[in-house]
Amino acid sequence: MNTSLPSSHLPYTDKYFTRSRQILEGEHFNPRICMQLFIRQGPGRLYGVNEAVEIIKNYAGNADVRVDALEEGAEYASLEPIMQIEGPAQSIIELETMYLGVIACRTTRANDNIDLHLESVRRQAEKVRELAPDKTIMYFGARHWHWSRDAEISKAAMEGGFDSCATDIGAQAAGQDKGVGTIPHALIIIFAQLQGKDTATAQTTLAFDKHIDQAVARVALVDTFNREVDDTLATAEAIGKNLWGVRIDTAGENLAQGGLAQGPKFHAGKGVTVSAVRAMRDALDAAGHQSVNIVLSSGFGDTDKLRTFVEAEKKDGRLFESLGIGGLFPSRMVTADVVRVDGQDIAKNGRRFLQNPRLRRVL
Repeated sequence: MNTSLPSSHLPYTDKYFTRSRQILEGEHFNPRICMQLFIRQGPGRLYGVNEAVEIIKNYAGNADVRVDALEEGAEYASLEPIMQIEGPAQSIIELETMYLGVIACRTTRANDNIDLHLESVRRQAEKVRELAPDKTIMYFGARHWHWSRDAEISKAAMEGGFDSCATDIGAQAAGQDKGVGTIPHALIIIFAQLQGKDTATAQTTLAFDKHIDQAVARVALVDTFNREVDDTLATAEAIGKNLWGVRIDTAGENLAQGGLAQGPKFHAGKGVTVSAVRAMRDALDAAGHQSVNIVLSSGFGDTDKLRTFVEAEKKDGRLFESLGIGGLFPSRMVTADVVRVDGQDIAKNGRRFLQNPRLRRVL
């Protein structure tokens, strides 16, 4: 046991991961999954590996978990797999927030000679709130910095005007009861391998509706397989009146379904764009699902991007109701993707299993 770590990882874990484990247990799903990590911002030198491994070792219990990684301090390239984690889904799905945060924090400090300042977090949150005064805004950035700072960072974000955050430790620091969250790509990918991609988004949301407290808003994640419009409509039909909203988080590698390939920045192109969200909103309205809300995530700490969406809504009508934002401070953000389930290659669109002969077994 590493005594420098908290007795439980749960307060520091994004809520959608703790709920994912609850759903997996309820459905009796526990496949062996393979996750790969990368940093988009590079090249650089990698730090926090040893600490991340200790987190996995400490909280995965006696589960059969294997970790391969680059060495502490090794050079890494943008998008190169820096770590690969294999183990039973129920044992490792809750650990991502903490291990990504320590790698992001240590690597950012070492390469960019910067640290996190709470006042700058608070000011950035204020700028976001000023641009979107009538939207529900959730802080989703626990994975972008060290777990030991999450409480004060979350509190600063909410002092700046955010409504909630994704971890219990952050929520409690700001005087709230518990963190909030939707559904992660990881859970949908597990359902896809077991039940098929065509229905995975709707089936995962149905499982959420079945196993999670009815007081929690049902919000479906609809971009996993790059069928943002189709999966939005299919899920709305499957869940019915219990569906509060859908979240779009399209990766920067993908052109969202319904989005324009060419046009002004943030209106068109890859990732979450105005044209893609407009296609979702119009499809929902045309199908009689006006009560279903849209939640935006992926890059909305960038006030230029947020301003573009706010102005588009003012010009052309209802577009979105809520935001999930993590990027309130500089960080070499680390991404983790499920890329194999029970030995079968399966991943969100734009991602796939990548061999990296530089990785060495560390656990």
